[in-house]
Amino acid sequence: MVCRERVKEHPEIKEIIVTSFRHAVKLAVDEVVYGEAESTEEVLENMRELRRDWFIGREDDEGWSESVLAGKKYLFSLYLNEDSVYSSRTLTLQLLPVDVGELNRTAVRALWTSLSFELYYLTNDDEERYSIQAHPNVLRNLLVQSADVPLGYPIYQSPLIMVPHL
Repeated sequence: MVCRERVKEHPEIKEIIVTSFRHAVKLAVDEVVYGEAESTEEVLENMRELRRDWFIGREDDEGWSESVLAGKKYLFSLYLNEDSVYSSRTLTLQLLPVDVGELNRTAVRALWTSLSFELYYLTNDDEERYSIQAHPNVLRNLLVQSADVPLGYPIYQSPLIMVPHL
């Protein structure tokens, strides 16, 4: 009882206990998955790495978001899935090459004009509008969808969906 009272009085002690427990669980999971450490020095190096490069906790913790923004190399969480089985999630920070392009404004407007012509004057009522959307080289499908209604599609954006985990 005295320990619980002290922990309640000092939130920094609780934080140390929770962090120590999370690190111990992660080290135990690593031992099961990768095998036992060869030496005490290897265990100590694993602990240093956990402290330096990892965030271990719940995905809805503030620390998770702070670690993402701070560029922590690894994020680890345990959670209870819908089948009542404990699972883990590990995210790794990586650099990924991304292709970026720019579309010519005139080309986009020309595509929208051909869309108007086909829908209004040629009376194409095919909902899939295959003849308009079938040209991958000019990203026709995306450009048609981005046109204003009634030519394109209404824009819908769902709200942020949070799923609580352990």
